Parts: sequence; structure tokens; C-alpha cells
Amino acid sequence: MSLDISTLRTRLQQALGAEFSVGDLLGEGGFAAVFRVRDVAARRDVAVKVLDLGLTPSPALAERFVREARTVAQLEHPHIVPIIKVGGYKNEVLYIVMECVDGPSLRQLLESRRRLAVGDAACIARQVADALAHAHARGVVHRDVKPDNILLDANGRVHVTDFGIAKAAEAASGTQQLTTEGMVVGTPHYMSPEQATGEPIDARSDVYSLGVVLYQMLAGAPPFDGESAQAILMKQATATPRPMRRVRREVPAALATAVDRMLEKAPADRYQTAAEASQALLAAVPAAARDRVKVRGAARTPGALPPVRRETRPAAMVGVVVVVIGIALVSWAGWRRAPRISVSTPLPDSVSSALKRRGALLRGDTAVFVFSPATDAGSVVLVVTQQRLVVLAPRHLRAYPRDSVTYSVVPTWHTGPRLALVVQSRGGRRDTVFQSLSPRDVWQLTRALRRLVPEERP
Repeated sequence: MSLDISTLRTRLQQALGAEFSVGDLLGEGGFAAVFRVRDVAARRDVAVKVLDLGLTPSPALAERFVREARTVAQLEHPHIVPIIKVGGYKNEVLYIVMECVDGPSLRQLLESRRRLAVGDAACIARQVADALAHAHARGVVHRDVKPDNILLDANGRVHVTDFGIAKAAEAASGTQQLTTEGMVVGTPHYMSPEQATGEPIDARSDVYSLGVVLYQMLAGAPPFDGESAQAILMKQATATPRPMRRVRREVPAALATAVDRMLEKAPADRYQTAAEASQALLAAVPAAARDRVKVRGAARTPGALPPVRRETRPAAMVGVVVVVIGIALVSWAGWRRAPRISVSTPLPDSVSSALKRRGALLRGDTAVFVFSPATDAGSVVLVVTQQRLVVLAPRHLRAYPRDSVTYSVVPTWHTGPRLALVVQSRGGRRDTVFQSLSPRDVWQLTRALRRLVPEERP
């Protein structure tokens, strides 16, 4: 039997009542569908997943579904789509009301771009890992980590949905594992070896699934494919993925190593927690600390600039015109590139842990702002804490009491005009933190710093 969307829509409308208006179908699979629904009283849209109990083996199992869904509803995290309400109607349907994220899923983003920039892929995976770590600490395993369940809002922040819903759906359907396509309890391309073979699973299964997603973001395709679900599941359990750096040579070795460990067949050989995976991603790619990626204009070629119209001018003006156009193009290109890292409080736990390991955070101190520009080649990170301002370089750090420094942005010349960030201590020492900042770097950096550190006055 297949879903009767029209009947399901009618039943959902009856279940929700006049305070809600059921709108467009957002997706369907197995015995469930997701609709966009208008909450008339709150004047907002929500997403409602509805299950047709007529397609499940035993309506009595609905109680387990509701219990699992209500457990998931207790999760509160910036990267987890919150569940607002769980309910049912006349033993015909069960529904879950969730916050509606207006933005593409990772699947849609990958359909548009095929593969992502290394920094964006690591950033998305790190945010997903942080969401998983939060859920795992509360006893919730996702069981269905895949691009469809990773959403990006209009600002490019990641939100993971369907947390634990695979287990809830499994409870309502009476099934224990997925062996055919189209069911809502799992997806062969992203299932761990222990899922594929029907063994008990724990949080490390989600770590494997996230490794598959990260592999796909970097390589453009999941590590395993096949003509049937059974063929894919067999590969998950027995085959070895093609090494990442053979697929894409510019992937950093440390990131390729992290992917390999996430995809280990034996759970004991993987990162034992999602928090460990998050920290490994940050260590491999510092840009993973960013809290957003670009989601608009995906079809446009990265780095492409609008054409410049050529006009006839007197010879005496040619030099001026060339300089003006050059500055405009450099500024435009610099503005398009987001900083490698720009995060404010509250920082992800994985970022704070990485800063503590490097000595940038002392016991009892808290980081409030972390920044590294897109254009500076030194991999330097600026950390502002409650007590200190820290310049974190690859092999050392420099730290100043926060109330003893001022900052300034100054023009410099290094193979062309540049902007630099300089901090000055109370004793008069001047420390050039970043030597080459783009206009966008300066805008984002000073917008945060002016609230935290006094600006140096001429």
C-alpha cells in the first residue's frame, strides 16, 4: 500500500483543527508525509510530519511512537529543529509539529553544487556533530543521519531534524531494520555496518552516518552505491571506501584522516563520541568553527565577478580608471569571502574545548569571540575571553589582559594596499595580529570588537 496524500491531508486537518491550515506537501516516504502548516493564531508556519496508522502493522504501537517523540521533544540545542507538539487523531494518524526551517536541505544544496568547499563541508559536519553530541548525552540516537535531515536556514546555519524519529517510526511500524528502499526508518547509503546487519546500535552508529555525509560533501557522492538496498548494505558492512585524497586531492590530510576514522567498520575503532568527531574536525579545519555557510546563489560559479563595462575615456584618465576599477574589484572579491572563523558567545562546546587544549582559555575563563579572516595567510586566530585577548598562532600564543589593550585598523602596504589589525598594550607595545584583512573581514571584526575592546584613538 502507498500513501493516499489527499486523505492524509484531510485527516491531518481534522486532527489539528481550525487553528491550523494544512498547506503544501514538503516530502513523503514509507507511511509518513511532511506538510507545511500555517499556525493561524501564532502567525507562523510549522512543519508537521504525519504517519498513517492504517499502513502500520499494529495501531497499539502508537503509544511507543508518542513516547519516543516526546523524549526527542525535550532536546533543546541551536542545531536541532525543535519539536513543538506530538499528537494523534482517532487511531488514524499520528503527527509531530516541528519548527519550520525556511532554507534548503543539504540534499538540495548538494544537488545544486554536487560537492562543497572544504571549509563549508567541515563547518556543516561540525555543527551536525555538536547536535548529535547533545542528543547522545541525553540518551537519544538519531539513527537516520542523512542530507535530507540536515537543513540550512536563510542565514546558512545548520539544523538537524527527525532526531530519533526513525526509532519512533520503527516502534509504530513494528520493524527492526531497513532492508528495502523507501522506508522512513533508515536510508541504505548512510547506514552504519551494525545497522546494515541488524545488530544493536548506539551513538557511534550516528558518527559513521555523519562520516558518510561528510564524505559525500567532499567527494560529490556517498562512498558506496549499488543496484539495490541489499547491495548497498552489503558494501556498508564489508567494502572499503576509496581514499578521500584520491578522490579530491585538496582535502587536508588531517580531514581525510578524520573521515576515515568516522567510517571505520568496527564501532570501537571510530570516534567514540560525536563530541570527539567535532573536535577532530576543528583541529583539521579551523574554519569548521564558523556557524554559517553560504546557501544562496549556489548555481553561480564561485568567485565569478560581474562584467565591467568598458567606456572610452581621455588618455589622461586611463590610469585613474584602472586604479578605481582595480580597487573596486579587489574590494568586491574580498567582500564575497566570509571569514574563516567568526563566532560569538555562546560558543560550541567543541570550540571551547579546542581553545582550552591550545591554552587560549584558562580555568574559569570563558571565550566570547573567536575570529580568523579569510585573507590572512598565517592561520592566526584572535580569541577574546572574559579576562584576556589572545593571539593564537600555529606554534605559539600571545596573551594580554583584556582591560589593558586597545585596537586599531591601519592601512599597510605589502605587494599592494592592505588593512591590518593592531592591538596596543598599556605599556605601548604594538602587536600586528592580522596583516591582510578584506573589507568584509574588517566589518565583521570591528563590529564585534567595538563591544569588547576599546578602540585606539589618534
